[in-house]
Amino acid sequence: MNDNGAIRILHVRTVRGTGGGPDKTTLNGCRHLRQSGHIAEAFYILDRREDTGRLQQWARDLGVTMHVAHESWPLSLRTVWSLRNVLDRGDYDIVHTHEYKSNALVRLLRGRRRHRVVATAHGYNRTTFREGFYYALEWRIFRGVDAIIAPTREIADFLVGKGVREEKIHVIHNGIEVAGRQRPAPVPGEGALRLLYLGRLSPEKDPANLLAAIGLLRSRGLALRATLAGDGPERAALEQQVRALGLSEVVELPGFVPDIMPLLAKADILVNPSRTEGMPNAVLEAMWAGVTVCATGVGGVPEMIRDGVDGLLCPPRDPQALADKIAKLAGDANLRKQMADRAYDRVTSEFSFERRMERVLDLYRRVLGGSQRERT
Repeated sequence: MNDNGAIRILHVRTVRGTGGGPDKTTLNGCRHLRQSGHIAEAFYILDRREDTGRLQQWARDLGVTMHVAHESWPLSLRTVWSLRNVLDRGDYDIVHTHEYKSNALVRLLRGRRRHRVVATAHGYNRTTFREGFYYALEWRIFRGVDAIIAPTREIADFLVGKGVREEKIHVIHNGIEVAGRQRPAPVPGEGALRLLYLGRLSPEKDPANLLAAIGLLRSRGLALRATLAGDGPERAALEQQVRALGLSEVVELPGFVPDIMPLLAKADILVNPSRTEGMPNAVLEAMWAGVTVCATGVGGVPEMIRDGVDGLLCPPRDPQALADKIAKLAGDANLRKQMADRAYDRVTSEFSFERRMERVLDLYRRVLGGSQRERT
């Protein structure tokens, strides 16, 4: 920490594909810290075969310094050397890690460096044995970090159950920027209910659950249209499911969409059909934009949406239950508006990005407090 109180922070993260909500939080967090007089940079480990350059452009647009290491296989010595050099040159006070690989590398390279380590636990969606091994490794590494940010109470309780000391865990909910933003003006529809899905097309997000529910709603005679915006490994299977259910006329999959505001402006309901979740930014954005949310009550979603108050929740992996909730909202425009209005009040008062960053910065200061004299 400098004499003027400025903190030097490096975020370290590994990404496969185009990135998502956690990267929006990470890079916007760097921008916010820089505007507050601190030094905040990012070190990203990217798959060379999947890198589109979008994250680097995003960082440039935000004025954030991003160091990049490209990999063609799971572990590269070049990545280790690159991160070591950045750590040496940056002389950071805080290194903020974001998943098991960044945690392992920072632990490996910590040595006699003076930085403190803050880790964010983004959630755990085990899909392979190898991933389960990596998660177990991360929980062990957590014993040696200075603080852990859990975006939800559910993740915090899960980590305690895995042997992580509770006093190290700090629940800091995700947030979205609300100050100075213009809400999208709703675009009138043409009679059909308009559903929107925003997110990665992957098994844990379960967009197939939504397609099955749409098939049920169509069989009941409900007129609707649906947009599933995003990309991921399930895309081909979802396109096949659309054809098999005879939904090609009413469902579109446009792929990754960089600006989601036009989609939210045309949506009546945002559907979040996940099997597991952390604290999805798509739900927060819909709450802010005035779009009613219908979601599965998994992960941190019940901490965001109060069932029957700010939106509707249903069990995961249950297309019938999801279809019933959507049908309830479809038949009552006043109910949709009431819930959307309450959700907007909730997101602006409790889940603003500004409030989140105040809490993160306070945690950084507390972590540094025990050795502030030697760092000044």
